[in-house]
Amino acid sequence: MTRDTGVVIPAAGQGVRLGSRLAKAFVPLAGRPLILHALDVFQASPPIGWIAIAARREDRARLQRLVRAHRLTKVCAIVEGGASRAESVARGVAALPAQAGWIVIHDAARPLLSRQLLERVLRQARRDGAVACGLPASVTVKSVDRHHAVRLTLDREGLWLVQTPQVIRRDWLSQALARADGSLAQMPDDAALLEWAGFPVRLVAGDPRNIKVTTREDLVIAEALLKSDSHFFGKK
Repeated sequence: MTRDTGVVIPAAGQGVRLGSRLAKAFVPLAGRPLILHALDVFQASPPIGWIAIAARREDRARLQRLVRAHRLTKVCAIVEGGASRAESVARGVAALPAQAGWIVIHDAARPLLSRQLLERVLRQARRDGAVACGLPASVTVKSVDRHHAVRLTLDREGLWLVQTPQVIRRDWLSQALARADGSLAQMPDDAALLEWAGFPVRLVAGDPRNIKVTTREDLVIAEALLKSDSHFFGKK
């Protein structure tokens, strides 16, 4: 299979809500740094040729040591992250070689990425150009003001909770980044950037286990999933 896909991993989170002094990427999960779980999946995926990580300046040397120690040969760049997620993504994209015609963007804080989910979003992206994965909203969602007073209750029909990975044609992503320029900080995710720039984005089924580790409770849940679910135990 042709290697024509690059990965960008924004990894500048500080891990404050996890109660850790470490950057979130290095917080231990089942005895391994959080970011390493997803990196292993990308390293083993045939279409993936290159990986760029956007991290805090003070974390770059540690990441380089991690990459060398685990022989992550597809990591081609560790760049300094920007002031926002979108700026970090832009720097990561710029560090990938021109041969990377497709870009996968994945949160460092989503360690339970499965091989099956990655393959699904890659296949769909090649049909549609820009794809995000997610789950249909299964709970009632309310919009509130800054005082937590309810303004309205949203109809959850058609509402999805978006995850990563998100996969985008590089030419579309480059155009969207160029158009946004000074507005990058306002983009909540990569799909939103494409939507803002006028490109169509399709959602595909994500994975309930593909959680984002933000709090200590999330870390406990992720640990339990890794220990109990053979889907992840050595079968990513």
